[in-house]
Amino acid sequence: MNPGELNRIITITELTETVSAGDVVSVPGSAATIRAKVTQVDGTRFLKEDELIDRAVYKIQCWDNSYTNNMEIGFEGKTLYPIRPLTKNPGTSNLTEVIIICATKK
Repeated sequence: MNPGELNRIITITELTETVSAGDVVSVPGSAATIRAKVTQVDGTRFLKEDELIDRAVYKIQCWDNSYTNNMEIGFEGKTLYPIRPLTKNPGTSNLTEVIIICATKK
């Protein structure tokens, strides 16, 4: 990935799961604002119980900052969630390029 392609600002918030009153609850940690390359790869519109729903899938490329699969991503007013495990590839300058395939929640 060329550093010149990192032209979008996203916010990554790591989530920690805890058990509260017998339920699993996701607790957000501190948010990190980073630059990334964001590409929409799919968009789906469907009906669910008399409701029109848009679901978009995005491919995000950024440099690794020890991210886990349990996160939420803020991008242009949307909240995205990973739908596949993160892919990590060797990048330039001993950095690791991360590819995140994520989508809006149904």
